[in-house]
Amino acid sequence: MFKSRKLKTVSNAIKSVASRDASNGISSKMFELSEVSRYGMNGKVTSFAFDPVQSLLAVGTDSCEVHVYGKQQVEVVFTLDVEGIKDIRFVKGIYLLVLDSKDTISVLSLYKKTLLSSFFVPGKVTCIETDPSLGWVLIGLQSGATLAYDIDRDFLSRFKIENLQKSRYFVREHLSQVVSIQWNPRDLGTVLISYDKVTVLYSFVEGEVKQHFIHEVDGKVIKVLKSVFHPNGLNVMTIHEGNCLVFWDSNTGKKIVSRYLLDDGPMSGSINNTNIFKVSWIQEKDENSTSLLFAGGTGDASSGEHSLTLINLGPTPLYSVTSYEKMAAYYTQPVSEKIIPIPNNSPVVNFLPLANGNPHYGGNFAPMVILVLLEDGEIETLLYPSGHITYKASLFPQSISWIRPAATTSFATSVPKKSWIGMMSVTYNKDYILQGGAPAKKTLRVHESRSALSTGHTNGSVRIWDASHGELDETSVFDVNVSHSLNTAHSVAVDHISYAGETAELAVSIESGDVVLYKFQVNEYFTSTKDAALEMNFRRFSLNDRPNDILVDIRDRAPNNIREGFMPISAIHARKGKVTCLCNSNIGFVAITYEDGTLLVVDRRGPAIIFLDNISKISKERSSYISCLDFAIMEYGEDGYSSIQLLCGTDIGEVLLLKIIPDRSGRYSVQPYDAFRATDDGPIVSLATISKVNANSCTATIPQMLQLSKGLRVPAQVIATGKMDVRLVTPGKSKDTHKIFKFPIASSGLSIVPFTNSKGERLSSTVLVVILLNGDIKVLSLPELKEIKSFSALSKVQARYMKESCVLINGDIVYRLSKTEAWLLNIVKEDQNTISSKMDEKTDTLYNPNLKIRSRPYYNTLQWVRGSIYCSSEDLDNILGEKRPEPKFEEEKLANGTIVLSQKEEVRNTHELSSNGEFQYQAPVRHGAKSGGYGAFRSINRAVQNGMDTLEDSFNDYATAANETMNEAIEQTGKDLIKGAFSSKMGF
Repeated sequence: MFKSRKLKTVSNAIKSVASRDASNGISSKMFELSEVSRYGMNGKVTSFAFDPVQSLLAVGTDSCEVHVYGKQQVEVVFTLDVEGIKDIRFVKGIYLLVLDSKDTISVLSLYKKTLLSSFFVPGKVTCIETDPSLGWVLIGLQSGATLAYDIDRDFLSRFKIENLQKSRYFVREHLSQVVSIQWNPRDLGTVLISYDKVTVLYSFVEGEVKQHFIHEVDGKVIKVLKSVFHPNGLNVMTIHEGNCLVFWDSNTGKKIVSRYLLDDGPMSGSINNTNIFKVSWIQEKDENSTSLLFAGGTGDASSGEHSLTLINLGPTPLYSVTSYEKMAAYYTQPVSEKIIPIPNNSPVVNFLPLANGNPHYGGNFAPMVILVLLEDGEIETLLYPSGHITYKASLFPQSISWIRPAATTSFATSVPKKSWIGMMSVTYNKDYILQGGAPAKKTLRVHESRSALSTGHTNGSVRIWDASHGELDETSVFDVNVSHSLNTAHSVAVDHISYAGETAELAVSIESGDVVLYKFQVNEYFTSTKDAALEMNFRRFSLNDRPNDILVDIRDRAPNNIREGFMPISAIHARKGKVTCLCNSNIGFVAITYEDGTLLVVDRRGPAIIFLDNISKISKERSSYISCLDFAIMEYGEDGYSSIQLLCGTDIGEVLLLKIIPDRSGRYSVQPYDAFRATDDGPIVSLATISKVNANSCTATIPQMLQLSKGLRVPAQVIATGKMDVRLVTPGKSKDTHKIFKFPIASSGLSIVPFTNSKGERLSSTVLVVILLNGDIKVLSLPELKEIKSFSALSKVQARYMKESCVLINGDIVYRLSKTEAWLLNIVKEDQNTISSKMDEKTDTLYNPNLKIRSRPYYNTLQWVRGSIYCSSEDLDNILGEKRPEPKFEEEKLANGTIVLSQKEEVRNTHELSSNGEFQYQAPVRHGAKSGGYGAFRSINRAVQNGMDTLEDSFNDYATAANETMNEAIEQTGKDLIKGAFSSKMGF
């Protein structure tokens, strides 16, 4: 076919390359590394918390960072000098408490976005309890003592509850730690404290134990795991070893009934079962209905927990007229019980209900979404109460998308600005769950192009974002589901993405080796009829049903509920193993390479396969597979004309050249015509081409392709980046420039640098940007490959993920540090006006002082008649904080002005901004009961005159938006559950 040649090496042979100085006029002063955006988070998620009033989500990582997210891309990151974050709590809407593994409580201000105080707890902390309307945190210790810490005053109270189990009930037993603490949801004056053998109901007002609960079986006391109040405060549930649930009357201390988590009793071989480690007693939207949500108790202890258990108890019988027998039947014969599988290999470690507007009831009021935290730091999203899993990307900010589910690959490219903005407007929606915060005013860079970032995920989804979202107030996301397109849930993790920005074409490969081609267009299968969507979902379709077909038409697999977006066109089912490289060109050709050495080229215009062969027939250096691809339009040697060329870099540093030429039938064919060794060692990392005439990139585009018929000549050089070196080659002429690096190379690419010359003319030059595995960034001139500027690594990086960093033509760099974090950087120094404006930029706003915390629910009148003593927040302050100092922070005054005391006061919160884009500040006013001769008791009696509390029917704007969000998400994701819930990734 052709002879292989080994090129002569001429290091820095500038004279040998008769080409324009592509980097002419460039100096080191023109470069400055600046951060545009950040994606993801540093480290693995270890804890999370949600504030339903401020509508903010806080996420803590093992790198001791706390990310607080609001609507759209609102995000503030707190970096703490602590040892491992164990727990996070929102308090009074304005504080964020962080408990670390060294028993230090850090108090963060959401108002000032700063650390207010750090308190070292005198003892080993086993649990904490907070209330959204109180400035106190109760701290349970390993010694069994319970302390009270005043957040507003950074003050540890003298108040202390001794180890009641040791002092009163099991004097001869070893000390027990505090297992759990919970404030009574209806009475600030009482708290439920569990030790390992006894649970007590303690009264702050009376300073003594009101009731105690000990579960015995055949004279043996069963160990307590946790305890919780019923939302009405009248019943208590204690959880014991063996996953036994015991229900008690909190007034009398009488045991109502005991049962196991699963209604058929303990599971066989229960000694190996996981124990229940988390429970939420959920107050449903319907007035008196409740449900129990458990984590633990159904999985094997060796593999961890891979499901949640939901018990729908239904409406609670009226306490005053219901016998214990009927209450026992209520708890043992619930409306429904179901196990909700979490289809992930990593076990469940925690879950978080996103309460709907009301912060009380332990944060468990009428959630529609449950976040599930897995051991590896991933987050799954459950729709409540259906239990369906949704991966809809737009529900949460972009950073959370990297762990929901885990990102397996990333890809970035420059896209035309006008067409990109038009595309983004099609998918824009306001279905995000978080409504809090306000974005800071940002400086928008002026470019002819935008940067698009794509991430692939374990569930087969691809999300495409505007990479520079940090500059935008509002953004949208394209959500492409490969699993849905192929009707499979097996081996669907995305491993390669290639997006052609000029033609809006997308190619995606998954770990099974299958490739799906998409195109942005109007959906011809769009319908608003749900039956049609369901029919499509159940339609029999599998690539395995067509063993002889490589190219399969899958246009009818387009999602019925999307009017316009990325629609599936074709699937390539080559059965050649995993894909090693994928390139979707801007001129309609797609190249795919496989681990067995197969090279496949598809012409999208047919579509048709125009080349399918193994590179062993082309390579003269015994290359095994192709490691990188590029399509270019340039002249080869002395051809005298340009042609479409496919450049293939191999695993041993060889470059294969193939021409794509039209034949008389109108089809295209692929012809291999050259091969040469380009780099000294290892696989070729990237390939680029540059014109000798104008120093522009020769990457194939439609305008260039149209010029081929007019005899376009583009003499060019190939830039081959290897493991340790970069080489410039003129194909067919054996002339090159060579540079070797001390560290391995992760990625490289061309960037165009605009500048103004001495005459005031606006010019541009091209440079080569090289990213090393240690995180360093090198800017090289062309064609000399001289170092113009060097930037040291910005952070600790993981070499495995640095290889997915991308250099874009507009000077942007997507700098991928780890599995869960990437940055968007720019190397071009901005002008002085832009720099000064960036210095003036503020961080996003988190706290909205106009949002009110509704009044805490209280017992009904009958309960007070039974002898319960009403305890207000002021009473509790006096009990816990006798002789306490004055408030230390101004946050105390702000927060107290948002707390509503009267249950008659209607709360209608809104997250809308003022005309200047900020929250309009109103002087804080204590929202108490209106004066008119009513004392505290009479006010309560009026509020509950029907004998029981009623929940307010009005919900804030967040609830309305969240309802709409969940309805859409249920429609979209419920269909996927059928084929996906019982996949091989179930984890059982």
